[in-house]
Amino acid sequence: MDYPFQLPDSKWKKKLTREEFHVLRRGGTEPYGKGEYCKYFPKTGYFSCKACGHPLYSAESKFKDSGWDAYSMAYISDEIAHVGIRGFNEVCCNNCGSHLGHLFPTRDVETQQRQ
Repeated sequence: MDYPFQLPDSKWKKKLTREEFHVLRRGGTEPYGKGEYCKYFPKTGYFSCKACGHPLYSAESKFKDSGWDAYSMAYISDEIAHVGIRGFNEVCCNNCGSHLGHLFPTRDVETQQRQ
């Protein structure tokens, strides 16, 4: 898929740390429960893509989870979601294609409990 914001790997490597490049551009995974924002729950604002800065989720959509960041919904502009799904459950930025994690179904959107 072509994304609106693209850079060659050489520029991504200059822009991102080694770990960020591994996770965002190569689909790696942060250690469970060790992410920078796992315990960060602001009341206002938004979370953006670390690679390109595209706004992804409102602060209000983030919910507590045991190991990785979790959000109940993404921003939508002109009927296009800022976050997309590749393959079965890989979550990606719809602006630059960076890997953001994986989609885990919930039992109940209201309680936001994972299955």
